[in-house]
Amino acid sequence: MKKACLLISIVFLFSCKSEKTPDTNPQELVDAIEIESSVNNELMNIESFIVQNPNSEEGYYKRAKYRLENNELEGAFLDINKAMKIAPKNPDINLIKGLVYINKGELDKGIPFLERTIELDSLHTEGNLELAYYYLAAKNYDLSFTLINKIIQKDKFLAKPYYLKGLWYDQKGNDKLAISSYQTAVERNPNYYEAYLALGTIFDKNNNPLALQYFNSAIAVWPISIEAWRAKGMSYYDHNDFEEAMICFDTILSIDSTFEVSYFDMGRTLIDLCYEDNSKSKNDSLLIEAINNFDKALLINENYVPARYNRALCMEEQGKVNLALEEYRAILKSEPNYEPAIKALNRLGR
Repeated sequence: MKKACLLISIVFLFSCKSEKTPDTNPQELVDAIEIESSVNNELMNIESFIVQNPNSEEGYYKRAKYRLENNELEGAFLDINKAMKIAPKNPDINLIKGLVYINKGELDKGIPFLERTIELDSLHTEGNLELAYYYLAAKNYDLSFTLINKIIQKDKFLAKPYYLKGLWYDQKGNDKLAISSYQTAVERNPNYYEAYLALGTIFDKNNNPLALQYFNSAIAVWPISIEAWRAKGMSYYDHNDFEEAMICFDTILSIDSTFEVSYFDMGRTLIDLCYEDNSKSKNDSLLIEAINNFDKALLINENYVPARYNRALCMEEQGKVNLALEEYRAILKSEPNYEPAIKALNRLGR
């Protein structure tokens, strides 16, 4: 279950992006149909169990968990409440109720149920790890570390506690121990996407070329991850490898053509490809292409101020100063304190 969206609400680590699946080939369609059929059979079996055992918490718990995993939060909430009425001291049921609340954005209501989970079962693996995650998000470092280590002592072969330990050291600024923990996580689980991404981010921050290997490993696990492709693209961009960066940003747009940030990234990279030793016609062509990308970003999100500002920069570079001035002034109408636009007007003496 992904939690990236939740952490942004409590100012921690990652942001969540909408990701869409690109066009699929016939084999992928067959696989998708088989998966859908399997999922439908799972739900049918659960509902059949509920019909046959209406007074058992087990069916309602399983359907709540299924609905939670499929982001059907209202249905999950109704089911877990039914299960809770029958078996209020079941730690698994308390865990799911807490996670339903958290996924609904009601963190203050969810955390007490996670705490209740480990009161009922002090060694409950998921209860401890989920609680450790949210304690860490709230910077409750000591309690988070205690819960993580408790589960490592219980089962040292699990990957998730080492990943969380990596997050813990990451938050504390200890890159060496964070790397060690993340690497242990991927040793335990070679398909641990989040750990590969975290390793790539740390190595990239330290200008270590191994970053690209870890971003590639993350992409190998999740080929349509916009987050991983953009991390790789920005790594290339920050190290002035603009052609490779463009490939990554273009790949993102093949995954989701409505992801406006990639149009912005493409436009900004095209500006940086305008080298002094280029011919004027080449740079003019690059600026036109950059403007087209900023236009596309603004068509999706008309309030995307950095895209509008960079489009104005291109116009200024083209010698269309009056058009650029109109853009800078329009930006300041919507964001009066946008410093780059203020500096642009001062630079142009307007």
